[in-house]
Order: sequence, then C-alpha cells, then structure tokens
Amino acid sequence: MKKSLIALLVATLPAAAFADVTIYGKIKGGVEYNDNGVTKQTNIDDLGSRIGFKGTEDLGNGLKTIWQVETGFAVDGNKDQYGKSSSGTFANRNSFIGLQGGFGTVRLGNVSNFLDSDMGTVDTWEYNSDALGLSIFTRDGVRLKNSVRYDLPAVVPGLTAAIQYGTKEDKTTGSQDRETSVVGLGYENSGFFGKYAYTHQSKASSGVNTPVTVLGVSTTVYTQTSYQANDKHRLEVGYNANNLFVGLGYQQEKGGYDIIGSSWAGLVGESAPAGYKITDQVKTQEYALTAAYTFGAITPKFTYAHGNNVKVNGVSIDNTKYDQYVLGADYAISKRTTFGAQYGQIAVKGNGNKDLKSFGLNMVHAF
Repeated sequence: MKKSLIALLVATLPAAAFADVTIYGKIKGGVEYNDNGVTKQTNIDDLGSRIGFKGTEDLGNGLKTIWQVETGFAVDGNKDQYGKSSSGTFANRNSFIGLQGGFGTVRLGNVSNFLDSDMGTVDTWEYNSDALGLSIFTRDGVRLKNSVRYDLPAVVPGLTAAIQYGTKEDKTTGSQDRETSVVGLGYENSGFFGKYAYTHQSKASSGVNTPVTVLGVSTTVYTQTSYQANDKHRLEVGYNANNLFVGLGYQQEKGGYDIIGSSWAGLVGESAPAGYKITDQVKTQEYALTAAYTFGAITPKFTYAHGNNVKVNGVSIDNTKYDQYVLGADYAISKRTTFGAQYGQIAVKGNGNKDLKSFGLNMVHAF
C-alpha cells in the first residue's frame, strides 16, 4: 500500500512541477525547384521548423516571471543550400527570461527585435529560396543576442511600443561586432495597422596587415579602419480584416555595404562595387506590396517588391537594383495544418547577373 502511494506521488510530481509550461512549435517542410540561370536544382527543404517551451510564475501584486526557450531544427536533417537552417544549437531562436507587470515587459536573452516580432507583415510566405518570399526585404527582422528589450504596457488599446539594446560583447581589435539599438512603434484599429521601426548599429572595426620594409627588414603594419554606422528605417501600413489582407512596406537604410545583406549582394554578382572602401557610405531604398484574400479554406496571394539601385557616396551604382514577384495560394486543411504553393522570380540586370526563378510546395503543421 505504501509503495503504491509513493509511486502515485512520484507520478504526479512532473505534472505539478510543469503545470505552467506550454509546449508549442511548427513543423515546416517543402519541395523547391530553383533556377539561377546557371544551375537547376530540386531540393527537399526544412522551411523554419521550431519547438519551444514557455511559462510564467505569478509573483503577486500583478507581477509575474516570464520565460521562453525556442529552438530551430531542420526537419530534413540538413541545412539547405542557402545555409538558412537554424538547427544545431539549443535556444537558437527567441529565448529569454524576464518580468511582466503594470510597468510593461522586460526580457533578457536572445530576443526578437521589433521587426521580427511585430513587423514583416508583407512576408506571408513559407520558403527557403529568396525568390519565394521576402527574405531580402525582411533581412533585418532578427533575434538580438545578448540583448534587453522593454515593451511598454498596453495603456492605449491597439498601441504597441518597444525599445531594445544589444551589446557589443566582442571588443577585440578588428571585431566587426556592433552595438544595436531598436525602437518600434505600432497601432492597429478596425483592421487598419501602421508599424514603424528604427535600428541603429554602431561602427564596426576592421584591420588590414600591410607588408612594409624598414631599413631592409620586412615586417607588417596593422591598420585599423571603421565601417560606417548603420541607420535603418522601416514602415509598414495596411489592412487585415474581413478575409482581406493588403500590406505595403517601405524601408531605407544608410551605412556600410553590409546593409544590403548577402542575398542582395549575391544577386548582383559582387560582394561590393569595384573600388568600394569600407569608409564609404551606402544607401538603399526598397518597397514591398502584398495582397491576399481568403475564400473559405483557400487564400490566393501576390507580392511585388523592388529595390532601387544601391548608392555609394551619393552615386547610383548601375545594375544593383532588383524586382521581385511572388504568386501563390495557401490551403488550410485544418486549423493547424496548411498546404502552400507559390512561384517567384527575382529579376536583376547587368553583365553576368542571372534572374532567380523558383517554384515551391510546402506543408506546415502548428502544435
């Protein structure tokens, strides 16, 4: 009898200990056919699967502890050809510990910035290929490691506001780490929404070893230079109600050449323009429009995005712009499972540059 009581008590301990823990996630996989003008390839890809654990503890007087640990994994077992899988490291996605109360919410850890958590509304697609979604336009929606984020309390219905700071923990000579500050503001009412985010990244240093000869002796001289500080603005407005979604995004960025991101640089066939110096100032402007309408379980949708020619020190660099089109539809076979299909193309100009064309089928299950 005593053994039975002890066994029953032990069996109930995990349930009691984890009563406030929620397990959630998404499993997303797909088939994509990609043609970059040189190589045609069919891939079976993970599209951003993740699993997470989150919970709260009531501390009294309206204050509570909040926490979350989220990990990405590749359902296909591998990184895709773009290296985008976040598989392999525990808590590599939005993970934090914090406090929530009448003063608002404070979180510490690897925390999503405002562009990742509250914006990116124009990117409604599931994909790996850059041509099948707005990964270029939304490239700044990320998690900030070693960061603290404060969200204001919901004093006005529909109003959201947040500030975030990410430290520069690698201060070694030549480090390209940057301090990052983000301010976000949003408002939604009767289906209409408007959201704005400003991101500032501090200067980053870079070092070059130059061989020299002094009094017949060969040696090297280390010269340290600084990349431009980055300033980024994004605005999203639109309507999302009555089965209709229309979203318009605009962003402008100024700083070092890294603001355009590796995907955009890869499209125009160069990591930086010929003769570019890291002290040069680069400027970009981009637009994105997405429209979707739900008929029962089917949601047809369309996206157009455009990036102007990149400017370096105020001079427009030819053949560095892009135009993107994505057309497709989602079919919800249940509340938690959706099938999707889309075709996308990114058109670029210039000698040696090739358009990227892709077709994808995907399946997403949320739990």
